[in-house]
Amino acid sequence: MVTSLLLTLALLAPAGRANQAAHEYSDLIRVNAIELYEEYLAQDPGTSEADMKELKELFRFRDFVGTALDGSKINHHLPSEPAYTPAKLLLLSYTAEWCENCNYEAPYLNELYDKYHSRGLEIVTRTEYSAVDKVHEFIKKHDMKYPVIIGSVVAYDERETVRMETFQYLLRKTVGDTRKWGTPFNIIIVDGDVENPYVVVGEMISDQVNKLIEDTLSEEQ
Repeated sequence: MVTSLLLTLALLAPAGRANQAAHEYSDLIRVNAIELYEEYLAQDPGTSEADMKELKELFRFRDFVGTALDGSKINHHLPSEPAYTPAKLLLLSYTAEWCENCNYEAPYLNELYDKYHSRGLEIVTRTEYSAVDKVHEFIKKHDMKYPVIIGSVVAYDERETVRMETFQYLLRKTVGDTRKWGTPFNIIIVDGDVENPYVVVGEMISDQVNKLIEDTLSEEQ
């Protein structure tokens, strides 16, 4: 089962980073979205048919389709939906401006975007449990060039009231993520294959992700 595989994951400190205890590095793992959906239903057998239909759509990562903070329409992976613009490689990241690990990872996302966007990489982030003014500060702080979709909006001291109501929470608990807040949480979709994405339950290990990107984009050369 997918969950039994992912439950074996440990957040890693790669060679040379062992002293950075605050970091939450995790391996790049490929999963099957349909299996995750079925795993969730198995854990919650009382789900209504209406909710099952909605959940199935959410497991196609619909969180990352919509209007970004800058007003642009975002859709790089659902061809049947409006504003679809395909991406050879799509990196989706749940983030939050108050999350220390997200602040650690933002420069790496910028590095990836600068290096690979012209070759077919798209990056979309979605903030959760955030205040919009703080998200603006976060974007400015890291000079983020990729789009940001606003998810749940809540004051910092009220985050607990919405934490368990988001698809992000549902998704990461289904894959066995034991962190309380679970940001960052990264999803990588190659060639529009929404059913078989890669996930990183924490900060990405650059060697692993760089290799995946290079291998994927080099196929176009």
